[in-house]
Amino acid sequence: GKKMSSGGGRRILPPTVFLVFSKVTKLILRPFFFAVLAPLFLWAPGIAASQAWEMRVCADPNATPFSDIDRPGFENRIAAVLADELKADLTFFWIRARGMVDWFREAECDMILGVQDGQDSMIATLSYYRSPFVFIYRADSGLHIDSFDDPVLAELRLGIQPVGGPTHEALVSRGLSENITMQLDGRKLTADDPFAGVVQAVANNEVDVVVAWGPAPGYYAALDPSIVVTPIANLFDPPFIPMFINIAIGVRMGDESLRDRLNIAMANRWTEIQTIMGEFNIPILPLPVPTSTIGVR
Repeated sequence: GKKMSSGGGRRILPPTVFLVFSKVTKLILRPFFFAVLAPLFLWAPGIAASQAWEMRVCADPNATPFSDIDRPGFENRIAAVLADELKADLTFFWIRARGMVDWFREAECDMILGVQDGQDSMIATLSYYRSPFVFIYRADSGLHIDSFDDPVLAELRLGIQPVGGPTHEALVSRGLSENITMQLDGRKLTADDPFAGVVQAVANNEVDVVVAWGPAPGYYAALDPSIVVTPIANLFDPPFIPMFINIAIGVRMGDESLRDRLNIAMANRWTEIQTIMGEFNIPILPLPVPTSTIGVR
């Protein structure tokens, strides 16, 4: 298993020397830095590489395929692409997801990748991917399900993740609550692959079908040819419930300067970011391709 101190840990890529400020000084100076000084670091001709600024990212050390301290997830790789575009030295502050927002508020890091667009207590960049909810079932089952209205669902054992989410509501509204025999919480099922449980439950014949959000099923199903992952065909379930989630980067309230610079960086490296998603076999739906001229809100 992975070992960490209770307060998280840092890994700096690449090694460099940073000025050390007290926490109070950091909180006072950071808005000034991003609004006034950071553009000089990015755009001043001939600036020395050793003067790059530190891009500090809160990241989960054990959340494959999203983020991992030992085998970089797609969020870690996207962070590296953005740091390269912004001429920044990338630092990961490794902290479990459950406590991440608290450390983020305490200014231990400047951003969190993988936040739902519109999440409270932070401001979001442009969404860099949209992933649908999916049906997961065995390839040898003879099933082909892409709708909650498929009558075969009433004959099957169903698993759901997340509990209480939009897919759970869709099944309950169709009178299928009795068919839900497993409520999955990936982090309780496996220690080293906390999100693998959504696929393992089907592979082990514990349930016939699991309905879950797309990234983890897409990644793990690509490693197991016995598993099929099919996106839900209808993007909205009545009356107007989205069957997808838009994902962005969260920065602290008031840090519009950093948000805008990240938007421009994403626009400039959009194709590379989408390629990384494809390498991890993440099911995605089309998003408007941003340009650097509209990156700033």
